[in-house]
Amino acid sequence: GWYLQDDWKATQKLTVNLGLRYEIQTAPTERYNRQQYFDFTAVNPISSAIGFNVPGELVFNTDKNRGLYNTQYKNFAPRIGLAYQFMPKLVFRTGYGIFFVPNYNGNGPLTGYSQSTPWVTTLDNQLTPNNTLSNAFPNGEVLPQGSAQGGLTDVGFGLNPVVNPVRHSAYVQQWMAGAQYSLTNNDLIDITYVGNHGVHVLAQYLEWNQLPTKDFALGSQLLAQVPNPFFGHLTGSGCGLDQPTVIQGQLLRPFPEYCSVTEAPPAVGASNYNALQITYNHRWHSGLNVNVSYTYSRFTDDVQGSSGWAFPGSGSSVRDAYNLGAERSVDSSDIPHSLVVNYIYELPFGHGKQLGGDWKGPVNAILGGWQLTGIVYAKSGFPLSISPVSNNTNSFGGNQRPNLVGNPRPANQTINNWINPAAFAQPAAFTFGNAPRNLENLRAPRYNDWDMGIQKWWDFSESKRLQFRIEMFNALNHPNFFAPDTNLGDSSFGKISQAYPSRDVQAAMKFYF
Repeated sequence: GWYLQDDWKATQKLTVNLGLRYEIQTAPTERYNRQQYFDFTAVNPISSAIGFNVPGELVFNTDKNRGLYNTQYKNFAPRIGLAYQFMPKLVFRTGYGIFFVPNYNGNGPLTGYSQSTPWVTTLDNQLTPNNTLSNAFPNGEVLPQGSAQGGLTDVGFGLNPVVNPVRHSAYVQQWMAGAQYSLTNNDLIDITYVGNHGVHVLAQYLEWNQLPTKDFALGSQLLAQVPNPFFGHLTGSGCGLDQPTVIQGQLLRPFPEYCSVTEAPPAVGASNYNALQITYNHRWHSGLNVNVSYTYSRFTDDVQGSSGWAFPGSGSSVRDAYNLGAERSVDSSDIPHSLVVNYIYELPFGHGKQLGGDWKGPVNAILGGWQLTGIVYAKSGFPLSISPVSNNTNSFGGNQRPNLVGNPRPANQTINNWINPAAFAQPAAFTFGNAPRNLENLRAPRYNDWDMGIQKWWDFSESKRLQFRIEMFNALNHPNFFAPDTNLGDSSFGKISQAYPSRDVQAAMKFYF
């Protein structure tokens, strides 16, 4: 990366900051070119055997084509900042910038160099068994072939993950505007608006071999067995493509020769964050230091992000790969109200203090030099995502959420009745359901906590001192409950059965030298 910056004091009161960053995030390579990307438009070599063209194939890296995807060379990120001293104690600040984030984490897919043989339990949606435990792999095990089969590699099986060679660079636009006012020499208040917009945000994954939604109108015909054009041309399959007949829906998929084509992490999402941040800071005066921070915010997006696995039940699975607009909702980590207060207070007792200023010897050693510290949290709960009883979309890769048919928040909300079960219904087959990815008006319980500490110092010399401290986590022993069960089919749906730890007290003594 390259970066240029200049600060320009335009007037006595106005300062301008200008910057431009240019960076190149080279595509990952593998020492022996043992990785590949997926060409979505190429004609798969199996086409010549079955008599019609099917799209998509794996393309292995070579010495002349080593990158996992096409490196972007247009990542320019400008920044501008302004600071204006309106009055001696009042300053306005504003700024805007573009920031590129890491485009791809980890190594690329190793398809062909690492292989597993799936156990095909059923071919008709669990109605009848197919392979048995006594003969789990009737067609033999699938062995690693490296790149020897080229575009035929893993035809008949699922590709997870794949990488699109035409890959956008993920970036965030950030902006802010605020004012800082010095109430006194020790007191400062800061009121700032902060916003950002994520472009080409990394999703956790996306299934590109999902059945086109126009074919849902076929209904149960999608599950009917039809003659299989791939029969006799494959040795093994994870979805029945090596059998005489196959489910009709499989042949209607964009890439019918594969059981799945899952990109992870695709750069397809978008996000928006807007917040009002108010901060009050009292710097050391009369033994007290306090910082109070309040944030009122809203965070929306249409994908959970590449770390969606960290949010259980958060709806990180995209419902319809062809309609990301239906996924837009508040993010799983959206916290509208957040208040954090932290403080350090030196008690006014002891030698040189307001009380007991002339204390010496054992009296001062016992009663003087004590400190109180603490952090107070008060935050809104995060939004909840409801999982359906089962996924009956039969979309061959899509996901489902329940239908929202009422108010999800019960009139009398308790830990045993946190969600109104009558507000949700299992969607009809071949539909996605209409409940939002995350429900803005149905949230986990609020989080309130007060952690405290008591400290005492004994100074023996300039380089030697002893500290005694008592720390109390959740000092008031306030119950903070976990999120409820959000799986619609569970008997415990809507009930809260766990809580954060109760009060915890620990003591320690440290000698510094």
